[in-house]
Amino acid sequence: MLVIEQTPGPELKWQNINWSATSSTVRRIQERIFRATRNQQWKQVKSLQKLLVRSTSAKLLAIRKVTQENQGKHTAGVDGVVIDSPEAREQLLQEGLSLKDHCPAPVKRVYIPKGKDQTRPLGIPTVKDRVLQTLVKFALEPEWESRFEANSYGFRPGRCTMDAIEAIFKAMSAKGSSKWVLDADIQGFFDHIDHEAILCQTPTFKKILRKWLKAGVMESGQLKDSPEGTPQGGTISPLLANIALHGIEKLFGSETRQGRHVTPTQRSGPNRGISLIRYADDFVVIAPSPEVIQDYILPKIQEFLARRGLQLSEAKTRMVHIQDGFNFLGFEIRRYGKVLLTKPAKEKVNKHVEGIRRYLKDHKQAPVGQVIRDLTPKVRGWANYYQAGTSKETFAKVDHKIWVMLWRWCIRRHRNKSRYWIKYKYFGQGTSWVFQAGDVQLPSYSSVPIIRHLKVKGKASPFNPEEKKYWRDRKVRTVEKQLHQKSLICLFKKQKGLCGFCHLPLGVGEMDNHHRVAKEQGGSDLSENRSLVHRWCHHAYHQRVGYRVKKA
Repeated sequence: MLVIEQTPGPELKWQNINWSATSSTVRRIQERIFRATRNQQWKQVKSLQKLLVRSTSAKLLAIRKVTQENQGKHTAGVDGVVIDSPEAREQLLQEGLSLKDHCPAPVKRVYIPKGKDQTRPLGIPTVKDRVLQTLVKFALEPEWESRFEANSYGFRPGRCTMDAIEAIFKAMSAKGSSKWVLDADIQGFFDHIDHEAILCQTPTFKKILRKWLKAGVMESGQLKDSPEGTPQGGTISPLLANIALHGIEKLFGSETRQGRHVTPTQRSGPNRGISLIRYADDFVVIAPSPEVIQDYILPKIQEFLARRGLQLSEAKTRMVHIQDGFNFLGFEIRRYGKVLLTKPAKEKVNKHVEGIRRYLKDHKQAPVGQVIRDLTPKVRGWANYYQAGTSKETFAKVDHKIWVMLWRWCIRRHRNKSRYWIKYKYFGQGTSWVFQAGDVQLPSYSSVPIIRHLKVKGKASPFNPEEKKYWRDRKVRTVEKQLHQKSLICLFKKQKGLCGFCHLPLGVGEMDNHHRVAKEQGGSDLSENRSLVHRWCHHAYHQRVGYRVKKA
């Protein structure tokens, strides 16, 4: 297939970019990198990676991802620059975005809350550095997706926390499976990774990666060196972290020399019955006995981590029996008799309920409609995360706790009104007791169905051209499960999960509702007049034919 690439020039306008052709060009090169890596054609891998980072299509896609898609798109680095207009994006492309002789700026240190009375340091690179990091990530990711282990789930395309939970469930619920667990956590993972452990495995972009890792940190107006670690906040940092930990599962015979996965029951010697499942720096090791963990597993893991400048956290690493249970990624995994259950962890339930309690306390006089609008995404987001576990009982308990808080919130607003008056005003007539404002209702946790998550198969990767249909169907199922409005679900199915403009796959957090005939011109809200489109495609369309906004 011949693809004519768009070239940067004065005539290139952001709103006129053909994103379908752009994405197709980048995807085609990434698939070639994946195949070349799988066939161990290392010279071709290197050539294709260099071709990709010089590609205009890849540069356009990197700019869009950093300045329009990512959550931190409005966050500036040490230079204070935010690129949030089409003209600024065009100007960034005109600068060339070359890795050659690029001098990265230090990252800006900020702190975000983590748990109770704790903070997590983030290092925010400049927008230009983030775009260049994304460009290098485009080139490195297909290579490493062909090499990563089957039970590594964190910060990888097409994989999520529920894949890790389901992997643990399958490993521990099988007949004759091991019953002891090492629940491990790496101390200061992102802050202490040894730079050489990463650079020795990335020969193609070693020079620019070294510059990013050694760029330093700007905190309170003072520049500090960064002799170790990779800053959380950089777009390439999660991939580098996975590269640093690559091989930890193979310590226990998880793969043959040909790369075929070996199940724990098929392994021989001391590796028999051992499973390691990892999500970023959190991992669990399932073993047949505490002696195996203490005498065999722990020494091997500690030696592996020491070579990367890391060590296990004594406070968070523990050895437990499955009957006692353990927490992992917000779930409590525990065996009750002969049944293994994955339930929402109690501290996560309490934290969620406390968050809603604080919101109601801070919004005593807010309009009911505003409260429902603010709480609805919190309720649905939390329930959607836990809908793949054994959560029905927990959902019912949380529903009751939230109802009690809402009832007290209503009584506080109307101390001189009867309970019947309050009930009819805020919970409607009848016996449903649903918090509402007119036709808008607060969804309940119990209304979210329990749907078992379908774990990603083996070492499957979105970059494998032979698995396109598998990943397309998987993404459609995921998005359909997260949509709630019937009209959106119907439109999504009608469009087969593709954007109405660029015809590329849609995701939940990136879709807009487009009216073919604008409502200002008499267009209706009927499905015949609407289509689901990417947010950036929607904006570009109106930049061409309708309103013109400065930032988007």
